[in-house]
Amino acid sequence: MQIAIIGAGAMGSLFACRLIDAGAEVTLIDVDTALLQVLSSSGLKLHDQHGQRTYWPQVATCDAVHAVMDVLIVFTKSYHTRQAITSCLHLVGASTLVVTLQNGLDSLPVLREYIPDDQLAMGMTLYPADVVSPGVVRSLGEAQVRMRGVGVAPARGLDKLVELLCRGGLQSLIDPHIDVTIWEKVVFNTALNSVCALTGATVGEVALHRDHRRQVFALVREAVSVAWAVGVAVNAERIQAGIEEAFVVHATHKPSMLQDVEHGRRIEVDALSGALLGHAERHALEVPALASVDALLRRIGRGVLASQDTVLPQCNGENAAGR
Repeated sequence: MQIAIIGAGAMGSLFACRLIDAGAEVTLIDVDTALLQVLSSSGLKLHDQHGQRTYWPQVATCDAVHAVMDVLIVFTKSYHTRQAITSCLHLVGASTLVVTLQNGLDSLPVLREYIPDDQLAMGMTLYPADVVSPGVVRSLGEAQVRMRGVGVAPARGLDKLVELLCRGGLQSLIDPHIDVTIWEKVVFNTALNSVCALTGATVGEVALHRDHRRQVFALVREAVSVAWAVGVAVNAERIQAGIEEAFVVHATHKPSMLQDVEHGRRIEVDALSGALLGHAERHALEVPALASVDALLRRIGRGVLASQDTVLPQCNGENAAGR
């Protein structure tokens, strides 16, 4: 199976390695030519619970790849989705499966403008992955990959992709309730990733700080209220349990939003807290914790605030969601 992964960041690199383990022919596509040069000359190194191994995927910019793919997995930041899919449309044939495993709520509507529903799948994963240095990725801890086709009929090739991911060591399944699952990840990421990004703390460090911990669950509570207003029946207890598990299992992990802040890159505000605030406004919901955190993240994005100087808004007992 020929698989192209758009985005050679932490998650794209992790999936490339695992799919190579499963026997797939993987092409890793990115616009960063300096990174591609490192991968070409030194390989892609993955450090996990089994140690470190070097992989050799095909690497290229999109315009240098000409083969029609069996599967195209989009792993760019949500704000790069349109640029990514339009530049790679020549890789999509009549039977190519296109999969988005990106964060947030913004990417699927963009992809549906270009890809028929019966060739499109959406999903999410909570596997952690960190870029240690260019060409070196670390992933410690277990999770799942959940996917489902967008159309009424099952997406062609999705069963085979799930089988490949499982064979490569990523626990994967088809989730008929993926809409709820994706929204739960949005709540999870908006709460935990935002607090990590604003405080400069790892997941485990947030867990040990009483105020940061309370802020995480205040955000969960407000985001859950937004989801319910929209009509998505997310499970607050399940989200909180997932965060509590992450506090332990992924304690050393730096979420991608924190990594972006540390490296001065654009952060995914619009697809997470921004999207939730948009829904909250349409439903006349008061979400002060979400609004405050979103505003702080946007100030960081404009270079107004350094993460180490950020002071999170205080949440009272009514806002704190249980912890």
